[in-house]
Parts: sequence; C-alpha cells; structure tokens
Amino acid sequence: MGADSFSNGFVWIDFRSLPKLSSQDEDGPPSHSQHYPGVDHFEPIPHDHDFCERVVINVSGLRFETQLRTLNQFPETLLGDPARRIRYFDPLRNEYFFDRNRPSFDAILYYYQSGGRLRRPVNVPLDVFSEEIKFYELGDVATNKF
Repeated sequence: MGADSFSNGFVWIDFRSLPKLSSQDEDGPPSHSQHYPGVDHFEPIPHDHDFCERVVINVSGLRFETQLRTLNQFPETLLGDPARRIRYFDPLRNEYFFDRNRPSFDAILYYYQSGGRLRRPVNVPLDVFSEEIKFYELGDVATNKF
C-alpha cells in the first residue's frame, strides 16, 4: 500500500504511490501558448502607489500598520491630516509615536478601516475612550455614535 503506521502516531505516506491529478503534475505548469479567456485582453489597473504606502503607528510600544490611503479617507482627523500627523513622526524609527491608550487604538484604527464605524472595546472605560476620540480628533459625529 502507500502508508505505514508508526507507534508514535505518525503515518508515513509514500506520495509516489498516489494517483496523479493531471498531466500538469509531470509536465510542470501550463504553457502560455494555451488559450485562457480574458488573458489576451489583460490590462493592469492603474494604481497610485503613493496611497498604498504603509504607515507604522506605534501606540505606547504596540506597533500597528495600515495604508496611507486608509488614513486619508478622513482628512479632518489627526491621523488623516498629514500636517497634524507629522508632529508625531519619529524619523529615526520611521513611524508615528503616540503615548496613548493601546486597547482604544484598536477601535480608532478600525474607524478608519471600516469607513467610519466606531465600537468601544469592552475593556476600555467610557471616559478613557471618549478622551481618545477627542485626542485623535474623530469629531462630534464619531463621539455621538458610541
């Protein structure tokens, strides 16, 4: 057969004895000479790489990463406005540093990622979360949402 049991619970399988799924297994990947629908007309989608740039945000030692375009969705906020955000940039570490409440930042970042949904983490007191919303300048609309 193709498998042997061992006393330690492992099973040894001889993969050479298994049936092949297709001729591609022996011949390698399909050649580009084969016709695939849509491949002849493929055009790359224009992409603005400046907005795909990753941003590192360090909140009291806990590092978060997101894309610049995620933050730029909310230009009226602290993180969404490059002019306000730059005050917290550490050029030596190439990251933004905030000496703030870490558990709250999960929700703050989710606000940007979800297009404006704000959910207070259960382990963060209401007054602490309210202060974080004010600090990050999410605005009255966000404050009234939670």
